[in-house]
Amino acid sequence: MLYKILSSLKTSVIILTVMCLVFLIGTIFPQGEYLDKYIKAGGKFVTIVRAMDFLDIFMSPLFIFISGILMINLAVCLYDRLKIFLKFKRTAMDFERLKTHPHVITCEQAGIEDRTRKIGFKPKAGSKDIPSVRIFEKGLQYWWLSWFYHVGIILAVLGFFITALFSFEGEVVLYPGKPNTISLYSKETRWNIFLKNIGRKVADAGKEDEYVLTLKEFQTEYYQGLKIDYPDSKLERLALGAGIRKIEPSKKGFSYMPRMWLTHLEVTRPDGKVLDARMWVNKPFRTGPLTLYQMGYEQKTKLSVNNEVMEVENRIPFEIKNVKGKFVLGSLTLGTLFKKDGSQEKIIPASILYYIPDEKPAEKEELGKLSPGERLNAKDVSFEFKGYEEASYLSYRKDPGVWLVGLACLFVFTGLFVRSFGAWYRIQYAVEGQTAYVLISTRGILADKDRIIRRLHFQ
Repeated sequence: MLYKILSSLKTSVIILTVMCLVFLIGTIFPQGEYLDKYIKAGGKFVTIVRAMDFLDIFMSPLFIFISGILMINLAVCLYDRLKIFLKFKRTAMDFERLKTHPHVITCEQAGIEDRTRKIGFKPKAGSKDIPSVRIFEKGLQYWWLSWFYHVGIILAVLGFFITALFSFEGEVVLYPGKPNTISLYSKETRWNIFLKNIGRKVADAGKEDEYVLTLKEFQTEYYQGLKIDYPDSKLERLALGAGIRKIEPSKKGFSYMPRMWLTHLEVTRPDGKVLDARMWVNKPFRTGPLTLYQMGYEQKTKLSVNNEVMEVENRIPFEIKNVKGKFVLGSLTLGTLFKKDGSQEKIIPASILYYIPDEKPAEKEELGKLSPGERLNAKDVSFEFKGYEEASYLSYRKDPGVWLVGLACLFVFTGLFVRSFGAWYRIQYAVEGQTAYVLISTRGILADKDRIIRRLHFQ
């Protein structure tokens, strides 16, 4: 009874329906959020959220239970279908039914079997009646493809759970010439946290997990973009939106549109081998279990403030003694500019200085531009640009389940692709006198029944 339930297609549909509801819950409730923050933000149904772990639904007992049942269901279905496939014998159609079938084709019987074999068909089974009806097939049988991508689904679920339990991400900021050591072992994976909770000892990170990263060069490139000064007046903005007033480019110049951030670094692996690596946005660097991603950059600017040197981080507000309010430097614009006329030029490093009043912390007042060799006097303070330092901001990830998910995707999409676009043929034929009665069945978008008919007639 239990075996029949688990091998039933209806059971699979019910499980997938329940999983869809769980996915819906995962889109409604913020995943990875702390319960205290959720409550402070005015979150509803706190008791249910806490009990069912809705803020981490995809690792909750509910989701694990449903996924486990799905795995068992798929495994039983695979076993059940495999037994059927191995025992399945293709029985030919009765001769009288074949002869009177609306799609049957007649041709000369001379050499019909040789012609069928010559175009790649192989005999599969046949009737023992006389006159005999034989079956020939060509192409991959579609039921094996179905079994194939069911295996892929099981591998995908296993890969997802391995990823959820053992993967982790980290971040690292690299300044030129300053080596930074990262480890691909973390005590904060879900598996290690589970071990801690049950009182098991968690191992410490070892040298075999450490990589040393040294930044050799960080490049920034920009496009020359259109800069528009939008009016402050609501009526003027409405006129722009309605098309009454034309949008015109700013007279102050153009905007810098990021084109590429490129990181050139040296990676020393745990075995001591040194690799020369280059990476940029959407082009990660991989070696062994390590994957590095280009996330952005950090910048520090050295300023002389009233003849006192201080270092500030761009985009982070800073204070000056005996001066009310705060100041902040915008991002440094530097690197290479790709102009609209196709030419390139080196950008002179520059940053905009802003003032943030204490009474209106959400507002910023632009004070002016700072660049090397220039001095700016504002708010009774003298600012002078003395130098800068730029770092590459990277993230790294270890995911032992990603290869299994990749393999599962290969299984699933290969099976679906071959089943959809492949060509499978079955020929049933019988001979009576000088006439052959042929019935051709096809599956797949690329299956061409007419081509088989032509080849049977003329070869």
